[in-house]
Amino acid sequence: MEISPTITSHSIVLVVDKRERAIGMQTLLSKIGYRVILAQSLYDALKFVAQEMPHLVISEAVLSDGTAGILYDRLQQHPTLKHTPIMVCVLKKTKEELGVLAGRKIAGFTVGPLEPKTFVAKVNEVIKMTSSVSPYFVLAEKAGIAPELNLSIDATAVGRSGEQLISRSNIEIDSAASMLCIPTGNNTDLKPAVLRMATNVREGEEIFNLFPVNRIVGVGRKWVLALPEIKIGGNEAAKQDKLYKVIFYDPNEQRYEGFKEIMKGYQIDLIHAKSLQAGSAILKREPESIHAIYLHELMSDASSIEWKNVYNKLPANQKPPLIVGTTSLNARSQGSTRYIKRPFGMGLFVEMLQACFATSTELAGAAGKTGSNTITGIPVRYQAPATLVGLDETGGIIQVKFPLLKGSKIKIEHKFLQSLWEGNQSVSVVSSGATASQPDIWHARFDVIGPGVSKVKYWEKISKLLETMIADVAKQAAAEKAA
Repeated sequence: MEISPTITSHSIVLVVDKRERAIGMQTLLSKIGYRVILAQSLYDALKFVAQEMPHLVISEAVLSDGTAGILYDRLQQHPTLKHTPIMVCVLKKTKEELGVLAGRKIAGFTVGPLEPKTFVAKVNEVIKMTSSVSPYFVLAEKAGIAPELNLSIDATAVGRSGEQLISRSNIEIDSAASMLCIPTGNNTDLKPAVLRMATNVREGEEIFNLFPVNRIVGVGRKWVLALPEIKIGGNEAAKQDKLYKVIFYDPNEQRYEGFKEIMKGYQIDLIHAKSLQAGSAILKREPESIHAIYLHELMSDASSIEWKNVYNKLPANQKPPLIVGTTSLNARSQGSTRYIKRPFGMGLFVEMLQACFATSTELAGAAGKTGSNTITGIPVRYQAPATLVGLDETGGIIQVKFPLLKGSKIKIEHKFLQSLWEGNQSVSVVSSGATASQPDIWHARFDVIGPGVSKVKYWEKISKLLETMIADVAKQAAAEKAA
C-alpha cells in the first residue's frame, strides 16, 4: 500500500567509539530530516534503543566495550526490540570487524572510510527497505482490523455573523473538508448539518471556524439559521453603509471591472492594483483602512519579494487577511493566507471575503470563552469518515480526504481501537501529507501515547494482541486457499 513518505520522521541511534567520528555523520543525517540520538558505547546504545525504539541503529563494528555483533545479539533476545534494523560500519577490513557480519541478519553495512554520498544513499536504502513507516508498523488489513472509522472534533456553534456560521473549536478545519456537524449535550433533538468551505481565525489559544451559511446542507440547517447574530464591528459598519476596502491585484482590468460593480452590492469596495508593486504601495500608504487583499497570483520575482516585505512588516493587528488565486490542487489555506482555486464564481469569492471581515479580536471579544458578551452556543461534534491504514509504536496512520494540521487534537471513533486504548479516543496529529499518486487523498500520522509514556511498554501490550490477530488472518487465508 502506498503511504505518504513525508509524514514519518525517522529516528536513528548512531553508535560510535569516538565522538569526533560522529560529527560528520550526525550532521549529514540531521540535514536530510532524520532525528539522530548519539551513543558512544554499547551500554549507551542498549539504553537508548530501549528508550527510543529507533527506526534504525547505525553502529561501528567495534566499540570500546563490545561490538555491533553483541548489540545485535542482545536486541534479538528482546521480544519487541528484535525488530530494530541494524546497519554496521566496518571501518577496517580486519577479521575482527568483518566477523561481526557473519551469521547475523544485518540490515545493511558499509566497508572502509565513510564517503558522504555513499553513506547517505545506504541509510536511505535501508530505511526504505526495513522501515519506510516504522519497523514495528502493522497494516490494519494484515491484522484483520476493520479500517472504517470516524474522526470527530468537539466544537461550539456560537452564532452567525452576516452570512457566516461562527463555531469555536481547538482545530483549524481545511477548506476542502466536508464535516458532518452533530449537535450534542442536551440538544440531541436537533438534526445534523453538513458544513463546507471552512475559514479559520485564531486569537491566542482560541480558534474560530467560519462556514458560509448558504453552503450548509441538511435538515440541521434549520437550527443554524436560528442561531443568534453576533454583533461585531463589521456588522455595524455594514449597517452604516460603510464599504469594506479590498485590494484587488489582477493585471486583467476587464476582470476587475466585472467584479467591482457587483461587489458594491455586498458593501465591498475593490481597489484595483494592476501590479504587485502597485498593491504594495496601496498597502504601505493605508494599511489600517484595508480589510482584505486578493492576489490573482503570487509571482516568485522581485515584485513578490517587495510585496512580502511590506506585508510581513505590518503589525499583526494591521495585517489584512490574504486571498491568493491558484491553479494548484495542493495549495492549502492556513492562518491569514487563504487560497481560492481559479477560475472561481462570484458567490465563492464573496463568501471568502465576508469571512475575512470578521477579525480575530472582534470574534474573541464577542464569542470567545472570556469575551464580554460571551454566547453560550450549541455544543456540537464535527465528524468525518476516515480509514485506518495501520498502527505502530506511538500511534498510527489514518487516511482522509483533506489535510489535518500538525498539533490538532482529534477523537477517533472505532470500537476496536477504543478497547485497545482502554477507552481513550483522543489523539494528536503529528503530520499530514498527500499521497504521490492521488493528491486528493491525505495520510495523517497520529500519536496516542502521551509524553513520558514508555513506547516499549505500550507496544509490548498491544503487539501481542496484534500478532495473534495476524496469525488468525493468515490461518483463515490458508484455509480458504486449501478449500
